[in-house]
Amino acid sequence: MQKRYVLLAVLVAIFATKWWYTPGEDTPSLTLTTDSLPERVKKWLDNYNMTEVIDGNLEAFGISGSVRPGLSPDAPAPKHPVVIVPGITSCGLEVWKAHPCLGDSFFRKRVWGDISMAQAILSNWSCWLHHITPNATTGSDRDGVRVRPATGLRSADYFVGNYWLWARAIQNLADIGYNEADILLACFDWRLAFPLLEERDGYFSGLKYDIEKLVVRHKGEKAVILAHSMGSLVWQYFMNWVEAEEEGWVDKNIDSFVNIAGAMLGAMGPLAAYISGEMDATAAMGPFATYVESFAMSFDEMRDIYWSMGGLASILPVGGPAVWGSQSSGWTDTPADVVAFSDTINASGLQGDLDSIYGSVKKKKEFLPLHNLPSWTAYDRDIHKPDAKTKDPTRYANPLATPLPNAPNLKIFCMYGTGQPTERAYRYGFRQIRWRWGDNASLPESIIFSWSSMKTIEDTIAELESYNKKENCALRPVKLDARGFADLTFQNISEAIAGLEDLIQNPAPALQDWMRIDSGYHSNATDDPWGNGLDGRYAYGVAKTDGDSTVPLASLGYMCHNGWRDLPEFNPSGVKVWTKEFKHLPSSLLADARGGPATAKHVEIIGNVELLTDMLNIVAGNTTYLQEDRIFSNITTLGPMITERIRKVLDGKSLEKS
Repeated sequence: MQKRYVLLAVLVAIFATKWWYTPGEDTPSLTLTTDSLPERVKKWLDNYNMTEVIDGNLEAFGISGSVRPGLSPDAPAPKHPVVIVPGITSCGLEVWKAHPCLGDSFFRKRVWGDISMAQAILSNWSCWLHHITPNATTGSDRDGVRVRPATGLRSADYFVGNYWLWARAIQNLADIGYNEADILLACFDWRLAFPLLEERDGYFSGLKYDIEKLVVRHKGEKAVILAHSMGSLVWQYFMNWVEAEEEGWVDKNIDSFVNIAGAMLGAMGPLAAYISGEMDATAAMGPFATYVESFAMSFDEMRDIYWSMGGLASILPVGGPAVWGSQSSGWTDTPADVVAFSDTINASGLQGDLDSIYGSVKKKKEFLPLHNLPSWTAYDRDIHKPDAKTKDPTRYANPLATPLPNAPNLKIFCMYGTGQPTERAYRYGFRQIRWRWGDNASLPESIIFSWSSMKTIEDTIAELESYNKKENCALRPVKLDARGFADLTFQNISEAIAGLEDLIQNPAPALQDWMRIDSGYHSNATDDPWGNGLDGRYAYGVAKTDGDSTVPLASLGYMCHNGWRDLPEFNPSGVKVWTKEFKHLPSSLLADARGGPATAKHVEIIGNVELLTDMLNIVAGNTTYLQEDRIFSNITTLGPMITERIRKVLDGKSLEKS
């Protein structure tokens, strides 16, 4: 009750400030204390005994003080040049050669990020998709199209409108004295597999040169790297690439690597996207997310898009059962295989662990025909004992296959959020189908939804039979989305029902071609394997575990807290690594829809006030207080377990439980 009262008081203070703000006055800075509020607002709060409540309790929530730590009287002075490596989808993408469907008027406008993206989507969805989707065979541009990443600080400061990405970090750096020449926002084409970044764009060569220029400009002061999400894997790849080019380069030029929510061992969402064209959003939110995410595209079409994007493939999970666990090796963070099946007959031939799933690709099975695509072949996802003589670019992004550089003076600070349910495992069903009207109109009960929810063939027939009895429905054309079928369009409901009944009698193609996340599957109320209400429990066919809402804890924290400490093969020069976890303490949606100054969600943590404060101190060289771990999660339990299994793999021993 007290917390709600305080939050209500804060909201009252904000609204009162807006209400009583007089045009012509200096706009008050947004702070979370009452000191900077106009006098008449403070007087009003005093009259209702709210001032003491607000100032006395905000500190307990970890959100007191200015939203701009760079404006604090205690803010440090700048020292190191700064390099920002954004995460997946953060960088804007510009058109440098347009297909005629888009036209020359779109030259150098963005098809990803900025309002021009929305204009392109609304004017011609398929044309926009043609520009944003790479050629799956080459992994690069489609014929007649050239799309390149935006450059400069505006390339990833905001996504669209006021939806900030790196803007708050850049503003706080400016507050303490940084200028544009002191900050390199190293944007890249996040659609491409990492080797293609160098092959097509010379990205890593340019990054090396630009960092060297920054260091020279700052009279030898080494650079600080701020990398987020997939950007941390890009930096991992770059460190291996640059050391192969010039040994000792990292130690000479880099002071610190700040790994913010880095998916060092991958994430599960991309795996579901690769298997069936789905991610948690579509499985849990039903047809609304389906409409938003796929614009009436089939899951086959969505999967083809995901397969074409080599950047997404970089965050497929690595380490196999040694990291993620299995029935035979023992569980890790959740008592569930990565993939489970609702049907008694598993026609796909898949087993539930990563070795089986990836093995299906390696064996060139038709179920996952990825073995020749750059998105798959660019990366090695296994555990390997590092060999200094082996310079294998497919291993560069995998911290369980390549060591940290010989850089004894390098410091690594890992910062990420915890305590948020994060997708971890999937329950699949077979013969799953969804449908929509073939005349492109919405379903009768909705203005927005285009596709129905995913159902079995039998349940879909029952649903269509109910619509067949409704006025103005029986004669409308029907389109079905069943994996493996390029086009299932029928002239009316009766023909659609007959077609589905034929599929039941003559199932072709194989059942695995109809495999989808079983969005109707929920764990029983009593089914709680570990008694925490989270791990091993399914809702809408998805099981979750601890993480930052996007990346599971094992990926966020293992290498930092254990891997680079416990396994000297992966840190031969003894690089110092520290881990700082952040609790997710969101504010009211009315106060800040992005979560407020203490959010720790995967993207929004970039604007977390405490993290921004730490960032400013790191770039200023004030890191002594950060050179110890702060742990809230159970990574201290998971870490040694994973280390033990990885050691077995490195020593050539079996992972089977004794």
